[in-house]
Amino acid sequence: MLIKQARIPVKDVLLYGLLPSWLKKIVYRFKGYQIGEGVSIGFGSVIIGKEVSVGDNTSIGFLTIIRGRKLTIGSHVQIGATTFLNVPVIEIGDGSKINEQVFIGGLQFPDSKFIMGRNCQIMQMSFINPARSITIGDDTGIGGHSLIFGHTSWLSQLEGYEVNFEDIEIGSSVSLAWRVFVLPGAKIGDGSVVGANSLVHREIPPKSLAIGFPARVVGKAPDFPRQVEQSEKVTMVKNIISEMISFFNGNDLQCEEKENNSLEIRQSKRSFFKKRQTVWRLQILYEEFAEQVEVYKENDCNLILSLCAVPDSARQKLNNSNISWVDIENKEQPFLMNDLGEEVALFLKRYGIRLFRVKE
Repeated sequence: MLIKQARIPVKDVLLYGLLPSWLKKIVYRFKGYQIGEGVSIGFGSVIIGKEVSVGDNTSIGFLTIIRGRKLTIGSHVQIGATTFLNVPVIEIGDGSKINEQVFIGGLQFPDSKFIMGRNCQIMQMSFINPARSITIGDDTGIGGHSLIFGHTSWLSQLEGYEVNFEDIEIGSSVSLAWRVFVLPGAKIGDGSVVGANSLVHREIPPKSLAIGFPARVVGKAPDFPRQVEQSEKVTMVKNIISEMISFFNGNDLQCEEKENNSLEIRQSKRSFFKKRQTVWRLQILYEEFAEQVEVYKENDCNLILSLCAVPDSARQKLNNSNISWVDIENKEQPFLMNDLGEEVALFLKRYGIRLFRVKE
Protein backbone atom coordinates (compact mmCIF):
# COMPACT_ATOMS: atom_id res chain seq x y z
CA MET A 1 0.00 0.00 0.00
CA LEU A 2 1.22 3.51 -0.83
CA ILE A 3 -0.97 5.28 1.75
CA LYS A 4 -0.97 3.83 5.22
CA GLN A 5 -2.76 5.03 8.33
CA ALA A 6 -3.32 2.70 11.23
CA ARG A 7 -6.87 2.72 12.57
CA ILE A 8 -5.52 2.74 16.13
CA PRO A 9 -2.33 4.84 16.56
CA VAL A 10 -0.67 2.35 18.91
CA LYS A 11 2.69 4.17 18.82
CA ASP A 12 1.18 7.47 20.00
CA VAL A 13 -0.90 5.76 22.66
CA LEU A 14 2.20 4.07 24.07
CA LEU A 15 4.38 7.21 23.83
CA TYR A 16 1.93 9.82 25.08
CA GLY A 17 -1.35 8.22 26.10
CA LEU A 18 -0.01 6.51 29.22
CA LEU A 19 1.44 9.77 30.58
CA PRO A 20 -0.43 11.66 33.32
CA SER A 21 -2.46 14.61 32.08
CA TRP A 22 -0.10 17.33 33.37
CA LEU A 23 2.94 15.75 31.73
CA LYS A 24 1.04 15.04 28.53
CA LYS A 25 0.14 18.74 28.25
CA ILE A 26 3.78 19.74 28.69
CA VAL A 27 4.85 17.36 25.92
CA TYR A 28 2.10 18.58 23.60
CA ARG A 29 3.04 22.23 24.19
CA PHE A 30 6.64 21.35 23.43
CA LYS A 31 5.39 19.85 20.13
CA GLY A 32 3.80 23.22 19.30
CA TYR A 33 0.21 22.44 20.29
CA GLN A 34 -1.76 25.30 21.85
CA ILE A 35 -3.18 23.84 25.05
CA GLY A 36 -5.24 26.16 27.28
CA GLU A 37 -5.42 26.38 31.06
CA GLY A 38 -7.40 23.82 33.04
CA VAL A 39 -7.34 21.23 30.23
CA SER A 40 -7.68 17.58 31.26
CA ILE A 41 -6.61 14.71 28.97
CA GLY A 42 -7.57 11.26 30.23
CA PHE A 43 -5.43 8.17 30.60
CA GLY A 44 -4.74 6.48 27.27
CA SER A 45 -6.05 9.46 25.28
CA VAL A 46 -4.02 11.14 22.58
CA ILE A 47 -4.25 14.16 20.27
CA ILE A 48 -2.52 13.85 16.91
CA GLY A 49 -2.31 16.74 14.45
CA LYS A 50 -0.14 19.32 12.70
CA GLU A 51 -2.10 22.37 13.88
CA VAL A 52 -3.72 21.80 17.27
CA SER A 53 -5.55 24.25 19.51
CA VAL A 54 -7.43 23.28 22.67
CA GLY A 55 -9.25 25.94 24.70
CA ASP A 56 -9.39 26.49 28.46
CA ASN A 57 -11.16 24.06 30.80
CA THR A 58 -11.69 21.42 28.14
CA SER A 59 -11.78 17.78 29.25
CA ILE A 60 -11.10 14.62 27.24
CA GLY A 61 -12.09 11.25 28.71
CA PHE A 62 -9.90 8.15 28.88
CA LEU A 63 -8.96 6.04 25.85
CA THR A 64 -10.10 8.71 23.39
CA ILE A 65 -8.29 9.38 20.12
CA ILE A 66 -8.47 12.73 18.30
CA ARG A 67 -6.58 12.77 15.03
CA GLY A 68 -6.47 15.15 12.07
CA ARG A 69 -4.42 17.68 10.20
CA LYS A 70 -5.99 20.78 11.78
CA LEU A 71 -7.75 20.43 15.13
CA THR A 72 -9.49 23.38 16.78
CA ILE A 73 -11.28 22.56 20.03
CA GLY A 74 -12.90 25.41 21.95
CA SER A 75 -13.15 26.19 25.66
CA HIS A 76 -15.27 24.23 28.15
CA VAL A 77 -15.62 21.36 25.65
CA GLN A 78 -16.25 17.84 26.97
CA ILE A 79 -15.31 14.76 24.96
CA GLY A 80 -16.27 11.45 26.52
CA ALA A 81 -14.33 8.26 27.03
CA THR A 82 -13.52 5.77 24.25
CA THR A 83 -14.49 8.24 21.53
CA PHE A 84 -12.72 8.28 18.17
CA LEU A 85 -12.44 11.48 16.09
CA ASN A 86 -10.47 11.03 12.88
CA VAL A 87 -11.05 13.79 10.29
CA PRO A 88 -8.50 16.00 8.44
CA VAL A 89 -10.16 19.18 9.76
CA ILE A 90 -12.05 19.23 13.06
CA GLU A 91 -13.61 22.33 14.64
CA ILE A 92 -15.58 22.10 17.90
CA GLY A 93 -17.10 25.26 19.37
CA ASP A 94 -17.06 26.45 22.98
CA GLY A 95 -19.22 24.56 25.46
CA SER A 96 -19.99 21.62 23.17
CA LYS A 97 -20.06 18.03 24.33
CA ILE A 98 -19.43 14.71 22.61
CA ASN A 99 -20.51 11.76 24.72
CA GLU A 100 -18.86 8.38 25.15
CA GLN A 101 -18.27 5.92 22.32
CA VAL A 102 -18.92 8.32 19.45
CA PHE A 103 -17.15 7.56 16.16
CA ILE A 104 -16.47 10.38 13.68
CA GLY A 105 -14.46 9.19 10.70
CA GLY A 106 -14.63 6.53 8.03
CA LEU A 107 -14.36 6.99 4.24
CA GLN A 108 -13.00 10.50 3.57
CA PHE A 109 -11.05 12.79 1.28
CA PRO A 110 -8.07 15.07 2.11
CA ASP A 111 -10.43 18.07 2.38
CA SER A 112 -13.05 16.38 4.56
CA LYS A 113 -14.23 18.55 7.46
CA PHE A 114 -16.24 18.14 10.64
CA ILE A 115 -17.40 21.47 12.02
CA MET A 116 -19.58 21.71 15.12
CA GLY A 117 -20.75 25.00 16.63
CA ARG A 118 -21.08 26.15 20.23
CA ASN A 119 -23.20 24.49 22.92
CA CYS A 120 -23.89 21.39 20.84
CA GLN A 121 -24.11 17.81 22.04
CA ILE A 122 -23.71 14.44 20.35
CA MET A 123 -25.04 11.56 22.40
CA GLN A 124 -23.36 8.20 22.84
CA MET A 125 -22.92 5.50 20.23
CA SER A 126 -23.44 7.80 17.24
CA PHE A 127 -21.53 7.19 13.99
CA ILE A 128 -20.73 10.20 11.81
CA ASN A 129 -18.97 10.04 8.45
CA PRO A 130 -17.84 13.39 6.96
CA ALA A 131 -16.92 12.03 3.53
CA ARG A 132 -16.89 15.64 2.28
CA SER A 133 -17.94 17.96 5.10
CA ILE A 134 -20.48 17.95 7.90
CA THR A 135 -21.42 21.31 9.40
CA ILE A 136 -23.47 21.60 12.58
CA GLY A 137 -24.68 24.99 13.81
CA ASP A 138 -24.80 26.32 17.38
CA ASP A 139 -27.00 24.84 20.10
CA THR A 140 -27.81 21.64 18.20
CA GLY A 141 -28.35 18.22 19.74
CA ILE A 142 -27.87 14.83 18.08
CA GLY A 143 -29.44 11.85 19.82
CA GLY A 144 -27.66 8.62 20.59
CA HIS A 145 -27.25 5.80 18.06
CA SER A 146 -27.68 8.32 15.23
CA LEU A 147 -26.06 7.69 11.85
CA ILE A 148 -24.91 10.62 9.71
CA PHE A 149 -23.34 9.44 6.45
CA GLY A 150 -21.69 11.69 3.89
CA HIS A 151 -21.47 8.94 1.29
CA THR A 152 -23.45 6.11 -0.25
CA SER A 153 -21.18 3.74 -2.13
CA TRP A 154 -20.87 -0.01 -2.21
CA LEU A 155 -22.08 -1.47 -5.46
CA SER A 156 -20.43 -0.48 -8.75
CA GLN A 157 -21.37 2.86 -10.27
CA LEU A 158 -20.49 1.33 -13.66
CA GLU A 159 -23.31 -1.13 -13.17
CA GLY A 160 -25.88 1.60 -12.63
CA TYR A 161 -25.85 1.87 -8.88
CA GLU A 162 -25.89 5.29 -7.23
CA VAL A 163 -22.71 6.61 -5.63
CA ASN A 164 -22.80 9.89 -3.69
CA PHE A 165 -20.20 11.92 -1.80
CA GLU A 166 -21.96 15.06 -0.57
CA ASP A 167 -21.87 17.66 2.19
CA ILE A 168 -24.37 17.57 5.03
CA GLU A 169 -25.63 20.76 6.68
CA ILE A 170 -27.37 20.74 10.05
CA GLY A 171 -28.46 24.20 11.20
CA SER A 172 -28.49 25.91 14.60
CA SER A 173 -30.90 24.94 17.40
CA VAL A 174 -31.73 21.66 15.65
CA SER A 175 -32.85 18.60 17.57
CA LEU A 176 -32.26 15.12 16.14
CA ALA A 177 -33.89 12.46 18.30
CA TRP A 178 -32.30 9.07 18.91
CA ARG A 179 -31.57 6.73 16.00
CA VAL A 180 -31.94 9.31 13.24
CA PHE A 181 -30.30 8.41 9.90
CA VAL A 182 -29.06 11.35 7.80
CA LEU A 183 -27.99 10.68 4.20
CA PRO A 184 -25.57 12.61 1.91
CA GLY A 185 -26.75 16.01 0.70
CA ALA A 186 -29.27 16.48 3.51
CA LYS A 187 -29.90 20.00 4.79
CA ILE A 188 -31.76 20.58 8.03
CA GLY A 189 -32.84 24.16 8.69
CA ASP A 190 -32.41 26.16 11.90
CA GLY A 191 -34.79 25.32 14.72
CA SER A 192 -36.07 22.07 13.22
CA VAL A 193 -36.86 18.86 15.08
CA VAL A 194 -36.47 15.38 13.57
CA GLY A 195 -38.29 12.55 15.34
CA ALA A 196 -36.78 9.25 16.48
CA ASN A 197 -36.04 6.51 13.91
CA SER A 198 -36.44 8.97 11.01
CA LEU A 199 -34.50 8.98 7.74
CA VAL A 200 -33.47 12.38 6.36
CA HIS A 201 -32.51 12.31 2.68
CA ARG A 202 -33.40 15.81 1.50
CA GLU A 203 -33.95 19.35 2.78
CA ILE A 204 -35.94 20.01 5.95
CA PRO A 205 -37.12 23.66 6.14
CA PRO A 206 -36.28 25.82 9.19
CA LYS A 207 -38.51 25.51 12.27
CA SER A 208 -40.20 22.33 11.10
CA LEU A 209 -41.15 19.07 12.75
CA ALA A 210 -40.23 16.10 10.55
CA ILE A 211 -40.82 12.42 11.26
CA GLY A 212 -40.90 9.17 9.36
CA PHE A 213 -38.91 6.93 7.05
CA PRO A 214 -38.27 8.94 4.96
CA ALA A 215 -38.87 12.01 7.12
CA ARG A 216 -41.70 14.29 6.07
CA VAL A 217 -42.71 17.64 7.53
CA VAL A 218 -45.75 17.34 9.80
CA GLY A 219 -45.47 20.66 11.61
CA LYS A 220 -44.34 24.18 10.69
CA ALA A 221 -44.88 27.86 11.53
CA PRO A 222 -46.96 29.33 12.99
CA ASP A 223 -48.07 26.15 14.78
CA PHE A 224 -44.55 24.84 15.32
CA PRO A 225 -42.88 26.01 17.42
CA ARG A 226 -45.72 27.83 19.14
CA GLN A 227 -45.32 31.39 20.38
CA VAL A 228 -44.95 31.69 24.16
CA GLU A 229 -46.31 34.79 25.89
CA GLN A 230 -44.25 36.56 28.55
CA SER A 231 -46.72 35.62 31.28
CA GLU A 232 -46.34 31.96 30.27
CA LYS A 233 -42.56 32.27 30.46
CA VAL A 234 -42.82 33.57 34.02
CA THR A 235 -44.99 30.59 34.98
CA MET A 236 -42.59 28.19 33.26
CA VAL A 237 -39.54 29.61 35.06
CA LYS A 238 -41.36 29.43 38.40
CA ASN A 239 -42.11 25.76 37.74
CA ILE A 240 -38.47 25.16 36.81
CA ILE A 241 -37.33 26.85 40.04
CA SER A 242 -39.75 24.68 42.03
CA GLU A 243 -38.32 21.54 40.41
CA MET A 244 -34.77 22.79 41.02
CA ILE A 245 -35.47 23.30 44.74
CA SER A 246 -36.68 19.70 45.00
CA PHE A 247 -33.66 18.51 43.02
CA PHE A 248 -31.19 20.37 45.25
CA ASN A 249 -32.86 19.11 48.43
CA GLY A 250 -32.73 15.56 47.08
CA ASN A 251 -28.98 15.85 46.50
CA ASP A 252 -27.69 16.70 49.98
CA LEU A 253 -28.23 20.46 49.67
CA GLN A 254 -30.57 22.51 51.84
CA CYS A 255 -32.48 24.81 49.51
CA GLU A 256 -35.07 27.18 50.95
CA GLU A 257 -37.21 29.77 49.23
CA LYS A 258 -36.97 33.23 50.79
CA GLU A 259 -38.88 36.47 50.29
CA ASN A 260 -38.50 38.67 47.19
CA ASN A 261 -37.96 35.71 44.83
CA SER A 262 -34.70 34.55 46.34
CA LEU A 263 -33.28 31.19 47.36
CA GLU A 264 -30.81 30.22 50.06
CA ILE A 265 -28.76 27.09 49.42
CA ARG A 266 -26.67 25.56 52.19
CA GLN A 267 -23.93 23.06 51.42
CA SER A 268 -22.30 21.04 54.18
CA LYS A 269 -18.79 19.65 53.76
CA ARG A 270 -17.09 17.44 56.28
CA SER A 271 -13.31 17.59 56.66
CA PHE A 272 -11.11 15.46 58.91
CA PHE A 273 -11.66 17.69 61.93
CA LYS A 274 -14.93 19.57 61.50
CA LYS A 275 -18.04 20.12 59.46
CA ARG A 276 -18.10 23.28 57.34
CA GLN A 277 -21.18 24.87 55.84
CA THR A 278 -21.27 27.17 52.79
CA VAL A 279 -24.26 29.43 52.18
CA TRP A 280 -25.20 30.45 48.62
CA ARG A 281 -27.81 33.04 47.72
CA LEU A 282 -29.70 33.14 44.43
CA GLN A 283 -31.84 36.09 43.29
CA ILE A 284 -34.51 35.45 40.64
CA LEU A 285 -35.72 38.33 38.46
CA TYR A 286 -38.87 38.01 36.36
CA GLU A 287 -39.35 41.62 35.30
CA GLU A 288 -37.03 44.27 33.88
CA PHE A 289 -33.49 44.04 35.23
CA ALA A 290 -32.66 46.62 37.90
CA GLU A 291 -29.10 47.92 37.71
CA GLN A 292 -28.73 48.60 41.45
CA VAL A 293 -25.95 46.02 41.67
CA GLU A 294 -24.89 47.38 45.07
CA VAL A 295 -28.13 46.00 46.57
CA TYR A 296 -27.26 42.47 45.44
CA LYS A 297 -23.77 42.87 46.84
CA GLU A 298 -25.08 44.07 50.20
CA ASN A 299 -27.37 41.03 50.36
CA ASP A 300 -24.41 38.69 49.75
CA CYS A 301 -25.97 37.49 46.50
CA ASN A 302 -23.91 34.90 44.61
CA LEU A 303 -26.04 34.44 41.49
CA ILE A 304 -28.71 36.39 39.63
CA LEU A 305 -31.08 34.38 37.45
CA SER A 306 -32.86 36.83 35.14
CA LEU A 307 -35.69 36.00 32.76
CA CYS A 308 -35.15 39.37 31.06
CA ALA A 309 -31.98 40.67 29.43
CA VAL A 310 -29.05 41.70 31.64
CA PRO A 311 -27.59 45.02 30.32
CA ASP A 312 -23.89 45.16 29.47
CA SER A 313 -23.28 47.84 32.10
CA ALA A 314 -24.83 45.67 34.80
CA ARG A 315 -22.88 42.62 33.64
CA GLN A 316 -19.59 44.43 34.12
CA LYS A 317 -20.56 45.58 37.62
CA LEU A 318 -21.68 42.08 38.57
CA ASN A 319 -18.45 40.57 37.27
CA ASN A 320 -16.43 43.12 39.25
CA SER A 321 -18.44 42.22 42.37
CA ASN A 322 -17.88 38.47 41.86
CA ILE A 323 -21.60 37.90 41.34
CA SER A 324 -22.46 35.39 38.63
CA TRP A 325 -25.48 35.96 36.40
CA VAL A 326 -27.71 34.06 33.99
CA ASP A 327 -29.43 35.92 31.13
CA ILE A 328 -32.24 33.61 30.01
CA GLU A 329 -33.54 35.98 27.32
CA ASN A 330 -30.21 36.04 25.49
CA LYS A 331 -29.13 32.55 26.65
CA GLU A 332 -25.85 33.91 28.03
CA GLN A 333 -23.67 33.58 31.11
CA PRO A 334 -20.20 34.90 32.06
CA PHE A 335 -17.22 32.93 30.81
CA LEU A 336 -16.38 31.89 34.37
CA MET A 337 -19.10 31.26 36.97
CA ASN A 338 -19.11 30.20 40.59
CA ASP A 339 -20.17 26.68 41.60
CA LEU A 340 -23.80 27.68 42.16
CA GLY A 341 -23.98 29.29 38.72
CA GLU A 342 -22.55 26.20 37.04
CA GLU A 343 -25.04 23.97 38.87
CA VAL A 344 -28.02 26.14 37.91
CA ALA A 345 -26.86 26.35 34.28
CA LEU A 346 -26.57 22.56 34.17
CA PHE A 347 -30.10 22.17 35.59
CA LEU A 348 -31.55 24.60 33.02
CA LYS A 349 -30.29 22.31 30.25
CA ARG A 350 -32.99 19.82 31.28
CA TYR A 351 -35.51 22.27 29.86
CA GLY A 352 -33.57 23.04 26.69
CA ILE A 353 -32.13 26.30 28.07
CA ARG A 354 -28.46 26.19 27.14
CA LEU A 355 -26.30 29.20 27.88
CA PHE A 356 -23.48 30.62 25.78
CA ARG A 357 -20.39 31.70 27.71
CA VAL A 358 -19.54 35.37 27.11
CA LYS A 359 -16.02 36.64 27.58
CA GLU A 360 -15.56 40.06 29.14
